[in-house]
Amino acid sequence: MLTRKRTSRGFTLIELLVVIAIIAVLIALLLPAVQAAREAARRAQCTNNLKQIGLAMHNYHGAFEVFPPGYISLVQSTSATAPEFGPGWGWGTMVLNQLEQASLYNAANFSLAITDPGSSTVRTAVLSAYLCPSSVGSGPLVINSTAGAVLASDLSPGQYIGCAGQFEIADSPADNNGLFYRNSRIGLRDIRDGSSTTLMAGERSRNVADATWVGVIPSGQICTKPAFKPTPECDPSNAMVLGHTGPSPGANVNIDTPNNKAAGADDFWSLHPGGCNFLFCDGSVRFIKASVNASVFSYLSTRAGGEVVSSDQF
Repeated sequence: MLTRKRTSRGFTLIELLVVIAIIAVLIALLLPAVQAAREAARRAQCTNNLKQIGLAMHNYHGAFEVFPPGYISLVQSTSATAPEFGPGWGWGTMVLNQLEQASLYNAANFSLAITDPGSSTVRTAVLSAYLCPSSVGSGPLVINSTAGAVLASDLSPGQYIGCAGQFEIADSPADNNGLFYRNSRIGLRDIRDGSSTTLMAGERSRNVADATWVGVIPSGQICTKPAFKPTPECDPSNAMVLGHTGPSPGANVNIDTPNNKAAGADDFWSLHPGGCNFLFCDGSVRFIKASVNASVFSYLSTRAGGEVVSSDQF
């Protein structure tokens, strides 16, 4: 009897190429969706961080009837050219007790300078509540003087800065028109523009410039990153805990909206596509788009400017 030999038929080259092409198209469709989902999760975590900070701020206000100072300094002059004396502890350190970091708060000696060896426990502590997961870069901050000397090389980073108001941090260290400045003592009673339309804090990603929750290193400076600006733009180190919107009286009349490509070291910026998360004085968190009207964004930074801003304008 004759037997028929069975032969197995495989893929032809054309069929194989078609299958590969289909898989490549599916991956190309899937990757943006995965990346968008991851960014949505990071943005939600960033929003939650700001809500926790807002809750801590209001608990602090409940205890002391004012919000914490932008940073503390022994300097008595309000002049922008007066040298900072420190100790420099910032608003982020002041609310540690309300941020469920009582042990770290108790380790802080607010009469010592941030750079003092006795301040190393607080100075070097990395807190996830102050870090936006969408930001880039890691590791401690290195703070230099204007002469290039290293003042601190182990300062803990942060991506949330207090809103000082419209004016340049360097030009108005002690009398800005927002919520935070040097030795500020602003309470809800002083926010006459309304707490729901007044900025408390916002983001600054490390791809633009460094920031910290710890405080201000006297005589230090902060500069934009070379990858962001070929010619770095530098400001005094009080811009590491505070940001402004503009315009400022005098030469700088610009308003730096969120994610402005011309942003300086004292502005707001995030790597969230299209804008930044901001904490308002009523404790709410809203995403302000980069396309926001510049005047509206500027009005949001003042505590008692008398401007009328509706919630559908930002």
